Amino acid sequence: MVSPRTRATLAYVGAFAAIGANFPYLPVHYRALGLDLAAIGLLSALWAGAALVAAPAWGSVTDRFPRSRLVLPAAATLAAATAALLSQAHDLPAIAVCVVLVAAATAGVTPMLDARTLDILGDDRGQYGRIRAWGSVSFVVATAVVGVAIQALGTEALFVAWIPSLALTALIALWLPPSRRSSAAGSLWSGASRVVRAPGLGPFLLASFALWASIAAVSAFLSVRLYDLGTGAELVGGAWIIGSIVEIPIMFAFPRLAARFGAHRLLVVGAAFFAARNVLYAVAGVPAILVLGASLEGVGYGLFFVASVGYVAELAPRGRVATAQGVLSAVTFGLASVTGSSLGGVVASALTIPGLFAVAAFLAIAAVGGVVLALRTAPHHPAFVPAPVDSAKG
Repeated sequence: MVSPRTRATLAYVGAFAAIGANFPYLPVHYRALGLDLAAIGLLSALWAGAALVAAPAWGSVTDRFPRSRLVLPAAATLAAATAALLSQAHDLPAIAVCVVLVAAATAGVTPMLDARTLDILGDDRGQYGRIRAWGSVSFVVATAVVGVAIQALGTEALFVAWIPSLALTALIALWLPPSRRSSAAGSLWSGASRVVRAPGLGPFLLASFALWASIAAVSAFLSVRLYDLGTGAELVGGAWIIGSIVEIPIMFAFPRLAARFGAHRLLVVGAAFFAARNVLYAVAGVPAILVLGASLEGVGYGLFFVASVGYVAELAPRGRVATAQGVLSAVTFGLASVTGSSLGGVVASALTIPGLFAVAAFLAIAAVGGVVLALRTAPHHPAFVPAPVDSAKG
């Protein structure tokens, strides 16, 4: 019999295969359709904006009907259907409508899967990183395979991998056990409001927003910076893959690291690695150093993201774990992405790309201080520790 933890792992494999198939290559697809850079930027902003609204909404629905097996599969199925529509869109208005639809559907998949996985783990939340790490493995493999397929078949190949991966995720999600939590009362938006106002969560979300905005600003212009320095597409792709490869062992090791050092300390260390990456990018002018600098991002992501999921779940109001994960996703991958990417363009135009990286470094350093302050003001952050080392073995 397949255990619930294995089923959750398989769901992450499907979900992140879908992300690996679309995230690195959708801008290339838009370009192949003849869209200019301004249109591509608009589509990226539309995606992030739709995710900003939809992620907390999906979380609230999940908390309203926690024992239903259908909400997560419905989101993944809707994402597959709208991705199929996007594959047939060829002019900007049609593409824009499809992007909003697919982003709104996709935004619910990972936060709801995170909440369901935490429910499956119960008191053994320290194991989350090991399950989530298989998503990163799947992302790396899918990114590499789809890249080869696009070289041979064109950008439409991304949909051949993206849509079936979402359909597979929907099927696996139906296989997950129902939540044991009781239904949360209240309207769709009152749940998100309660999460933001929960003691200790507001300051942490604010610090996370600042950190992820700095990350988004740097990530949006890293490829351009490498091209300006004369690198080829292979080295640019390597910068994206290295970070994902590095984060995988970090996630697998997270239970032991957290048991030894404390998960709240890993939040600070992870944020510090992101800040160090931004500082390095601001001062480095050698392509190889910039590419290797992505390893710092991998460490930061493996520590900060995994710890953030557990920390937000720990401080979430009773019955609002899924909503809290949706709010975290909206803040980090929605609002911060829109803000960092859009303002990053303005700053880069005024100060050059290295100047933007320097501003992002200062913002990330300030965010590290914000995380420290948020932890100190949280009502029960000393209780935020993972399972003991013995129970973390597997």
